[in-house]
Amino acid sequence: MESSKDLRETFNELKLKRKNREISESEYYLSLLELSKRIIACLNDEDIKANDIRKQIPLIFVFIDEQINNLAKRGG
Repeated sequence: MESSKDLRETFNELKLKRKNREISESEYYLSLLELSKRIIACLNDEDIKANDIRKQIPLIFVFIDEQINNLAKRGG
């Protein structure tokens, strides 16, 4: 499992590359999706307490709902 430090480092590198226009918006988007997959893999392996789960569910819910709505608007 990757560490939060590794994930944060990747995230910061991506933000800097985008800020410096080293990667396109499309590359940035795809890289963020890939980073999301890595984070999900870590979260799947994590032993998380019920209280922390309750705090994260609304964020995940909104993200999923928005992405499905946007996909539908684009005809997907």
